[in-house]
Amino acid sequence: MHWLRFLVTWIVLLGLGLAIPGCNSPPDRARMGPLILISIDGFRWDYLQKHEAPTLRRLAAGGVHATRLTPSFPTKTFPNHYTIVTGLYPAHHGIVGNWFYDPDAGTTFGMSKPESNTEEHWWAQGEPVWITAERQGVHSFCYFWPGSETQNHGLRPNRFKPFDGKIPTNERVDELLRWLEGPDAERPGLCTLYFDVVDTKGHKFGPDAPETAAAVAEVDAAVQRLLDGLARLGLRDRANLVLVSDHGMSPCGPDRIIFLEDLMNMAQVQVDATGPVGGVRPKPGTITAAELAAQIRAKVPPQLHVWLRDETPERLHYRGNPRIPDVVLLADDHWNFESRTGWPVRAPTYNRASHGWDPATPNMGALFIGSGPAFRHGVELPDVENIHVYNLLCAVLGVQPAPNDGDQRLVRAALRR
Repeated sequence: MHWLRFLVTWIVLLGLGLAIPGCNSPPDRARMGPLILISIDGFRWDYLQKHEAPTLRRLAAGGVHATRLTPSFPTKTFPNHYTIVTGLYPAHHGIVGNWFYDPDAGTTFGMSKPESNTEEHWWAQGEPVWITAERQGVHSFCYFWPGSETQNHGLRPNRFKPFDGKIPTNERVDELLRWLEGPDAERPGLCTLYFDVVDTKGHKFGPDAPETAAAVAEVDAAVQRLLDGLARLGLRDRANLVLVSDHGMSPCGPDRIIFLEDLMNMAQVQVDATGPVGGVRPKPGTITAAELAAQIRAKVPPQLHVWLRDETPERLHYRGNPRIPDVVLLADDHWNFESRTGWPVRAPTYNRASHGWDPATPNMGALFIGSGPAFRHGVELPDVENIHVYNLLCAVLGVQPAPNDGDQRLVRAALRR
């Protein structure tokens, strides 16, 4: 039903003349450079001040910078990357976690499972911006992005790179620059680029560690390498850049763990996901979801919140989709829940930091920078929810967005008139 609501809303907006600027008269792609959407996974909003990042600071100061990009719930990598490019909350685009069970398909999605990244049915509940662009004649090149490796309602990006975490940071930049060589008529209107080193080091060492600071410096240098390459191609003053992250990072460790075995009869449940956020389902023929929730609540410590799927707080926008666990569990900041199975082996290498907690948690805040000829100069914005980024991308590209959960506030605040 939410699609019908979006459609009606969109028709009303069109009637009021509030459609996205540029959509009715698409820009001349031969004159414009590409829009490059860059994700720096795990780049917490305050890393810009906490760690040395001169290139990113310069882009933020000279363009549009949101003090904090608020992620969607759950504050995990795959849900938020897909929210950024669809404008939909995870409950609406269907990627409700990094790992989740789909009762209709009878199988589990996993971020590191190749088939999860290439099978269309996982991703078809949302339309990503590269599909929106391709529908309207704007070619897209995706150098890594969750969802870019699969067909979506019969379409694909014009070119894409399957994820390979072993490819060094600078090599990713250089290959994207090679994709951008050639005449204007053959150049893509949209590119994506993804860096994961900041997230990897943040998990392993923590947000304040020198290793994380070094990762920030590595990505900052890679962005400068991209800018220098764009200058060599004659695109530096024509290209628009949007730099985002999917979530922040918060310290945790093996000393703040809640064990599921202390809360429920594990023989009766299927565990969908553990960590800061996840959930459980009753196995068929055992107990009801309401009984399971009551069982957990009778023993739950104050650091863990328990909801039935359609009783989660409205502000989290995490209801209705059967891919969401029947019983949703959310720990307080710095806490995780796990199974005791194999714990003595896992505990010594447990993450020093993580993400997934409530989006309102200060440490979960993410990055947003817009830079280029389409953007205003020297503008600092307050908190922006990441559901609004998709409409901004469409406005820069001059394409009509698909129905979504965002609105025009970021378009109005960030783009030149």
